Amino acid sequence: MIRLANVSRTVTSGAEQLTILHRLDVTFPRGQFVAVVGPSGSGKSTLLSLVAGLDSPSSGDIFLNDQNITRMGENDLADLRGALVGFIFQSFHLIPSLTAYENVLVAMELVGRKDARRRAHALIDEVGLHDRGISSQPSTSLAWS
Repeated sequence: MIRLANVSRTVTSGAEQLTILHRLDVTFPRGQFVAVVGPSGSGKSTLLSLVAGLDSPSSGDIFLNDQNITRMGENDLADLRGALVGFIFQSFHLIPSLTAYENVLVAMELVGRKDARRRAHALIDEVGLHDRGISSQPSTSLAWS
């Protein structure tokens, strides 16, 4: 579950204050798929960065599974992101020498997920990348697996 309570984000742009995200109250139940759409500059990336704990709101509180992430320190936020948040950046931040499957697998193995291989296969299949994402040969780049 994701809940934003009275969340806003304002930044300084030159000598002016620019409100990127106006006070927002919204709840996304667990398991719900949501598309965030809007024109360039409308606050989509800001909203996602706030929900992932990559940025802090100017006001309000953000809850992930009833945990108030606006009150967490950087180490706790990093742990939470590693265990709970999947985030695909606009510039991807993928390891170019690895397949899509291997990129997913690396992230899961780094957080110690016991079913990493099975789950990575399932996720790659779910988004329709099975044909491009899984090689028949294990990669030497994944020597720790």
